[in-house]
Amino acid sequence: MPTVSPGDAVASFDSASAFLESLARALQGKDFPHLGQSRFKVPLVHASRALPLRLRQRAYAIASGREGVPPDRLGEIDLEQVAAWVTAKYPARSAAAVLLGSSNGALTHLAAACGIPWLPQTLLIPVRRPGVDPRDYRAAAEFGGRHAPALLDANPGVELHHMHDANQDALSASQMAYFRVKWRELPDSYLQFLNKHLHPGAPLLVVRDTSTWPVTRYGERHFFQTGAQGGMNADEYLDEPGAPVPDDTAAEAEWGFADALLESIRAWADDSAHPVVEIRYEHPQHPAAAVADTTRAWLRDRGESAERLLVSSFVVHDPWRTLTSASVPFWTFFPVQPAAADLAAYLGTTAYDDIDVMLFSHGVESRGLADAATWQRLAGRARIRGRLLGVDARAFPADFPVFVRYARALRSLPEGAATWLPMTVDAALAGLATDPRITVEASA
Repeated sequence: MPTVSPGDAVASFDSASAFLESLARALQGKDFPHLGQSRFKVPLVHASRALPLRLRQRAYAIASGREGVPPDRLGEIDLEQVAAWVTAKYPARSAAAVLLGSSNGALTHLAAACGIPWLPQTLLIPVRRPGVDPRDYRAAAEFGGRHAPALLDANPGVELHHMHDANQDALSASQMAYFRVKWRELPDSYLQFLNKHLHPGAPLLVVRDTSTWPVTRYGERHFFQTGAQGGMNADEYLDEPGAPVPDDTAAEAEWGFADALLESIRAWADDSAHPVVEIRYEHPQHPAAAVADTTRAWLRDRGESAERLLVSSFVVHDPWRTLTSASVPFWTFFPVQPAAADLAAYLGTTAYDDIDVMLFSHGVESRGLADAATWQRLAGRARIRGRLLGVDARAFPADFPVFVRYARALRSLPEGAATWLPMTVDAALAGLATDPRITVEASA
């Protein structure tokens, strides 16, 4: 039976795949241009700036939808092959630790500084659903009810979180469904990777974002999630007309850790000589400040001034360029008001000479969005220079050329002066543990 290739099954324009690709490139001393997309798409992205807003939005939506897998081919996806595709991204060398679990941009920066890989629990399978009304939650849920069983029957080791967000994902959700899969047990390729590449006695670091969301259960391993982490809370989404009535709570689709995987991890730990350390927090934004402070201390120990704060936004980031420019990373999970408030709180505790802010454009004036002026004001709290980096503030949040422009902007930053040496895993964990919102402890 033919199968859908991993590269076609998994969305490239997503948090997990972007963090995976950018980290794998950083561990090979490479930057992350075009968000990992083909360079042949660059002229089309540049050309979009000449289009009126509605045509720009339409082009973005259609381009997103083209990533989708045809619904009748979901049963051809082999997620064990996808796991092998994940591990093959990394260079074949041993590691002082391996991160495994929830997606997190801040921890991606920390992993790059330590020179260690991350294996995601969650990946997005986009499913073609063109020309629909994203506000019709009932039709979205019914679509999942029809087509999810084929994927789940073919892959008994995962659970499916069908996420539908008509606020932040209004453009993409008009063309595709978001099927996020979470491993409930370690796939064979992950086990092989851990056994082969972890240094003797080195820890497996389990990233557990404990955020949850009200869901409607469609089966033992199938959940429908109305909305997502961002500018609106769960209750606000559930007040939307036609939103399905939830009957359960589950791990948040994009960021949350599904606890079923823990049993498999602990079984592996019992059979190996490797300890398991959990990194727990309640929201994807929470590690950002601790990662910034930990990185700043590490840079200063190397002799860098560490006076540039580089604020990344969702997948608009580059771990390697952040390292080579000796910048302090502060990751924001989306350009929304809660993320802006977290950055403001951080800047209330420390100061930087330079603050450069990048912004992800999702195309619409969604509820809870923090506008470009808000981010410019935050950048303006720099002692010397604050700016939006690679951003056309007038076009935001439909500034799609930023996906090309940010790489050139990062390459223009001056390089650090000190010799690059990895941060120790112990220093990274100790730095995270200083934040009361983060728990770092040996797994029970």
